[in-house]
Order: sequence, then C-alpha cells, then structure tokens
Amino acid sequence: MKWKLKNYNSNYLISKSKEFQESKLITKLLLNRGITTPEKVEEFLNPSEKDLYSPFLFEEMREVVDRILRAKNNREKVVIYGDYDVDGISGTAYLVIILRKLGMDVDYYIPNRAHEGVGINKSLIRYLKKRNTKLFITVDITINDRNEIKLLRDNNIDVIITDHHRQIEDISDLGVLMVNPKVGNYPNKNLSGSGVAFKLSDAIYEVIGADKKILYDYIDIVMIGTVADVVPMTDENRFIIKKGLSNLKETKIKGLKYIINYLRMNPQNITASDIGFYIAPIFNALGRVDNSKMVVNFFIQEDDEKLYSIIEEMKRANRMRRYFELEIYDEIERKIQKLNNPKYIFMKSRKWHSGVIGVVCSRISIKYNIPVILVSIKNGFGKASCRSIEGLNIFNILNDVSDKLERFGGHDLAAGFLVSEKHLNQIERYLKHRLLNANKKNVEKVLDVDSKLSIEGMNKNKLLDINRLSPFGLDNQEPNFIDNNISFISFTKFGINNRHFKGFVRKNDRIISVIGYNLGHKLKSRNMTKKYSIVYTPVFKSVHSDLFIELKIKDFN
Repeated sequence: MKWKLKNYNSNYLISKSKEFQESKLITKLLLNRGITTPEKVEEFLNPSEKDLYSPFLFEEMREVVDRILRAKNNREKVVIYGDYDVDGISGTAYLVIILRKLGMDVDYYIPNRAHEGVGINKSLIRYLKKRNTKLFITVDITINDRNEIKLLRDNNIDVIITDHHRQIEDISDLGVLMVNPKVGNYPNKNLSGSGVAFKLSDAIYEVIGADKKILYDYIDIVMIGTVADVVPMTDENRFIIKKGLSNLKETKIKGLKYIINYLRMNPQNITASDIGFYIAPIFNALGRVDNSKMVVNFFIQEDDEKLYSIIEEMKRANRMRRYFELEIYDEIERKIQKLNNPKYIFMKSRKWHSGVIGVVCSRISIKYNIPVILVSIKNGFGKASCRSIEGLNIFNILNDVSDKLERFGGHDLAAGFLVSEKHLNQIERYLKHRLLNANKKNVEKVLDVDSKLSIEGMNKNKLLDINRLSPFGLDNQEPNFIDNNISFISFTKFGINNRHFKGFVRKNDRIISVIGYNLGHKLKSRNMTKKYSIVYTPVFKSVHSDLFIELKIKDFN
C-alpha cells in the first residue's frame, strides 16, 4: 500500500490558519477536505437545521404531502413498505412514528429477505386488502415493475415511492408519486433512504404547521440508517448524523437504551464508527437471516418484556449471521488462494445464504481491492451482491444488460441483482468480460495521510479538537497521521483467523494502546525489536465513565 502525505506551502498554511481562526493542524485537516473559506468552515464544523434544504426542492413533494394529508383527513389506512436492510428499516420506523404522532392510521410491512425478496407479491396484496389499505408508501425501495404497480392500482391502492437509488425506468405514466433526490434538481443527491423519509416528514410538518421538534427528537433512528448505508458524511448528512449521535446521550427510544447497555457502550461517546461496526450489524442480522419487521418493532416498542425478547432474537440472529459469513468467507478465500493474482472475483453457489453474501462481498473487495460479485442460487434464480472499486461503476455495467435481469439496483460501487438461472451463465460471461477489460493493470491502493503528528504530543484536548471534524466516513474520512520510530511492545491477535491485533506501542517515554484491523498478518513476534513508521487515527475509548486514547493503526512498515 502506498502512503500519500498531503503538504502545503508554509506561508499559505499560516495565512489560512489566521483566516479560519484555527490551529495549523485543524486548518490543514479542513483544507484536505476541500474547505477553503471561513463560511464553509463554520458550516462544516457546526452544522444545524438552518443549513437543511427546503424539502419542497424535491420534485412532486407538494403532491406527495397533499396525498398523505388527504389520507390523514379521511382516516385512511396507510402502509409503509420498507427495505429489509438497516436503512430501510430505520426509515420505515421513523416514518411510522412521525405519522402516528399526527394521529394517522399507519402500519408497516418489511418483506422477508429469504422468502420474498423485494417486490409486490400475492402475500403482500392479501395483507394490504385485509387492512383495507388506501395508501402504500415505500421507503428505500423503488418499484420498477409496471405489472406490480398495476396490481396495486387495480386494488384501489395509491402508491408513493420514496427512495435514493438511481432510477432505472420511467413509471410516471402509472400515476405513482415519487420522492427521490436522484430524480430532478434536489441539491443533496447523497441522502440515505431514511434521510429521504426524514425530508418527507419535514415537508408534512411544515405544511400543517406542526412543531418540528418531534422530527429532531427521533432523528437518531435516521442517523443509524444513514450511517449503515455508507453515504457521504457531508452536506445534510452531517447534520443528521451529528444530531442523531447527540440524541443517543438521552435517547427517547427505549430499545436503543437497552442495546447501548448490552454492548457496554458509553452513550456520551458513541461515534459513527461505533454505529457502523457494532450497532447496525445487530439490526442487520435479523433482516439478513430472519425477520426485519421485528427491528422496526424494536424502535417503536415500549414494553420491556417484548423489547428483551426482540433483543434476544437479535443476538441469536447475529450469531447465525457470523456463522454463515465465516463459512462463505473461508470457502471463497480457499478458492482465491488457488488463483493467480485475480483482477476480479465472480463466484456462485447453491449453498450460500443470500442474506449474508453482501457482507462477505465487501470484505473480499476491500481486502484485495478488486470488484467482487457473489451469487446465491435458489429456486431457479440467482441473487447477487456486487462490490466494486473506485473508478469502476458496477451500476452502469449492470445497466447495460438490465434486459436480462429480473431486477437490479444500487449505487456506483455497490449493487445487487436478481436473474433467472437460465440467463445466469450469460450474465457471468458478460461480467467477466467487462471486469477483465476494465482491470488489465493493477491499481496500487493509496492510503491518504493528513499530516505528520507525533504520538508523544497526543492528549485529550488535541483529540477533542480533531473530533470537531466528525462524523467521519465516506467523503470525510477519519484523519490519518504518520509517525516514525515506533516500537510494538506487546500485542495479541483476535477475530476470525486472527485478522486483527491489539496491544501497545512506545515512542521514547510515551506508551499508548493500539488496535489494528485486518493487519494481523503483518505483525510478527520475531519483529518486535524493529522500529516502525505507522499511519494511525487517534480515537477515544471508554471504560465505564473514563476516556482514554487509543490509536487505530491503518498501516505500518
């Protein structure tokens, strides 16, 4: 891996530091993120609701709100239909809570990933008809099948689609209303599905003149979906995540209090990274191997006994998820070891659980820095998860062969599709051809480094200052620092196949705790006497009520 340190002319850095009224270190971090004016500095460091765009910049938002308020006034049954991932679940739960606060008759439906997939089927229609549903609102899902929409309309059910994925087909002639930042001129194209649900709620409350405090009181639900969907940590998403993390200190959602307690986390110090690595996977597990509807109920439920029951199911499903993931991951790793420097991975199996291949897909793609497509085959269909690398748009590649797919969707670097088994071999040949031609040469992975910073000078005040730039994630990566003459004085390896390590490092008289994810293979006991250069990110770790500093090692040599 190549390290790339960003540098600036000394006089320029001093000038900008005075202009920003920030230290040279913070100024450099801001400049590295493309923030070059005092106005942008203020907006970035202190995002607030005043920075949010009007929800009526969405196409059809006015018509959507009018239809929802008509349902409210006529006491019509409304069903929210959400995707089974964390983003869809969170957005569904949030919209149910917000609409019920207005006294609306709202229910929800999350399709079972293993048995239903995403789509309108007879089971769903029976569910809707039994409840005399008049309005059907999707969250994090676009229905592109004209026959499915016609089935809803033939049963006198109006359809509102809220989504953030790229639109594949024009269905405007079917009388469907849509709220999607990627359709039209909405300024923030990078909202999550739950973020779109938040904007819809904002528009509804604005039209009826209701107090918007309730929207922000429950925004920690939206935050979880936003973090889990790995959208850019910029623009409106910064406010959503920052406000949501702040809410966790005294969350109004009883279930979240229990989960935080179960994970032994300090609610005063939970980060976006904690949400992504610890909290979201527990919610995701039920959707991947069991029943996502239970997670929506988890956000809504107030009864202690029922909440404990849901959490036990989550824990059970999480254990199953880990088992399935390990089995598939180990199988693929064994196959990769027999390949000679692969430029891509395309693998399929009838044994794989379709609910967990996406996670395995991500891990393999990140480890080898190559595109990965994994296909689970069942009942005559192949369900695929696809992950790509920077500069290679997997969505566009799939779009070119969409006529052979039952359905597909996603983003530039992460997508999925469903294909009839009779077309699977043709799709496999097509993808192998496109990926091989797109990857004729290896692209060395680059690790961007923000600044040189000695670990000897790292203290709580400096880290608090750095963390003003949080939340960190896509398009606002954790700040990486470089230091040298570092000794590893002790370590232990952990995780599946000893993938990770934790321990302590020393520089002169400073000893500090470290953790290295996916770097266990690089650290050998026989090299303990060596001096290393390290790239690291400092983070706070909490033990009970105490905070201490730990270094996340990103690479060393």
